[in-house]
Parts: sequence; C-alpha cells; structure tokens
Amino acid sequence: MDVETDNDAVAQLADRLSAEWPAMFSARDRCREERARIRQLIEHLKPPSNTSVVAFGSLAREEWTSGSDVDWTLMIDGPADMRHFEVAKSVEDALKEAEYTEPGPSGTFGTMSSSHVLVHHIGGGEDTNQNITRRILLVLESISLSDEVTHERVIRAILERYIVGDPPATTPPKFHVPLFLFNDIVRYWRTLTVDYATKKWQRSDAGWALRNTKLRMSRKLLFAKGILICFLCDQEFAGSPSSTDPHIVSRELLGKCFEFARRPAIELLAEVLLEYAADETARKIIEAYDRFLAMLHDARQREHLEQLGFGQRDDPLFEEQRQISRDFRDGLEQLFFESHVRLTQLTKRYGVF
Repeated sequence: MDVETDNDAVAQLADRLSAEWPAMFSARDRCREERARIRQLIEHLKPPSNTSVVAFGSLAREEWTSGSDVDWTLMIDGPADMRHFEVAKSVEDALKEAEYTEPGPSGTFGTMSSSHVLVHHIGGGEDTNQNITRRILLVLESISLSDEVTHERVIRAILERYIVGDPPATTPPKFHVPLFLFNDIVRYWRTLTVDYATKKWQRSDAGWALRNTKLRMSRKLLFAKGILICFLCDQEFAGSPSSTDPHIVSRELLGKCFEFARRPAIELLAEVLLEYAADETARKIIEAYDRFLAMLHDARQREHLEQLGFGQRDDPLFEEQRQISRDFRDGLEQLFFESHVRLTQLTKRYGVF
C-alpha cells in the first residue's frame, strides 16, 4: 500500500478554510513525480527477495523541494546474501548518476540495514542513535521504492514489538495509548534536539540556521505525528475492540497504529485538525508549514540560511523563519491543550510527567 491516498484531508481543510497552500500542494506533486522516477531508476536492479529499497525524509513526507536529498536504505528482512552489497552499491550509483543529492555523512542512510536490530534492539546499550533513527523513521516517515510487502512486514514487526510485546494491563482489555511506542517516540524527539546541539558544537557555524529551522518545523511535525498515532489509539477516539481476548485486542491496536503510521505526517495532522480543532488553530498550523516549505524550495533563501554564522541570529530571513516556527508551535499547543478535552488530558498525563 502506498501512502498516497484519495482521502485528502489537507485539501478538505483548505476548502473549509477557503485557503490556498501552493507550496504544500506543489511539493506533494513534485514528490510523487520523483518517486515514480526513482522507482524506474532502480526497477532493473531486481533486489533479492526479502529486501526493500526504502526512502525517508521529504520523499516519504511528500515534501519534495529543490534542495531535497534522497535518504534511503536497503532494508533486509531475511538471511544474508552476497548480492545485498552489490544491490546497495548499484542503488547508490544510480542515484548519483541521476544527480540526486546524497544522504548526510552520518552513515544512517545510503547503505544496508537489518530488520533484526530494529525489532530486537529497542532500548539498552545496543540501541544506538543510528538504530533508533532508522526504527522510528520507518514508522513515522518511510516509503518503499521496490518491495512494498517487505517494507510493510518490517513496520508491522516493529509495531508488534512495541504493542503485542507490551499488552494492556486493564481487565477487560481495551484500546489504550501504547506507552512503549509513545515513550520511544518521545525519546527519539529528545535525541534529535540533543543531536542538534552536538552538531552545532562539532560543526561550528556550518549549516546551523537551516538545521535549527528544520528542527522547529519538519522534525517537530514528525513528533506531532508520533504523538497522534499513540493518542488516537485511546478508547475515546478508537472506540471498543471486537473482543475481550487480550491477544485480539493487541492485534487490533497494532492494526490501528499501522494505519495511522502509513499516512503522511501532514495528512494525519490535517485529519485531526478537521475533526477536533478550531479553524483558527488549523489555519495557523498549516499556513506556517506552507511558508516553511516555500522557503525550502527557494534555492536562494535556503542557501542564505545554510551560510549564516551563529553570530548572525538577527538576520531578517532567519528571524522570519523563527516567527513562522513560533506560529507552528503555538498552533500545535492549541491543538494538544485547548481543542479537545481528552486530547488535553492525554497530553498532560503522558506528555508532561
């Protein structure tokens, strides 16, 4: 199943508000074109069975702009095969030849990855920053460019580890916020914020302003999506399970989480805004994000932010983006704290203490 859907909550929200968000809709159209192009590029490589070329980032979020790169991995969900390395190298070469921007230097993307460590190394000393990044992004923002069956199987296995491996404690069992998953999403968000400070320390001024802007916008959007995936599983929103059998309840809860996870972040957010938020809140959030995407697609503005030194924090463009991020933040706070009684209760109970 592709994440593209005819149930276009963003368009419905635009109609309700009589709003136009050209940067957002253009980025989505470009994204779908680039996905089709990349799939054609790698189709002839015929990766071995039980593997999938998986993309993350703007290509998965449907936010393709002029400065987007391709964050990808060859996801392996089976026994080792000598061809794995060859296929991964061929994917890398094909993307280079097509002049796509390469992933960042961290080594998290642009190589092979194994489902085993993603599923079995959650928490503890073996759960590295690289591992948690791949795992949470598989759930929150990933798209298959080859074998969708393998891709979905790995996501389901990860969610099974979080949900079936941590069954409900209530009697009779009911739909509930999956706290194991929720806490790992929170942990990932905090890891992002700490890593931002680390990169600023290690790289000095290089690219700090653009990283700061992305942290406040696209990274925060993913965090909001993760929270919503978990909160929408609460019985207030999800209703009642079909059985009192704990195993069946856990499986049904897993299915709900999977369905939410496969929606693009802005789409899931728009669905919630349509259902529970005031028009003012919805407008503030989506318009801020549209302005952010417009900046990313403007090569001149993006390059300007990339070249700013930390001592230039009063730069007009950076200050404009900071104000946009404040509007986005304020809108999210209104959504989670002021829009729906149960959403506020859950935010206070699980998001604060």
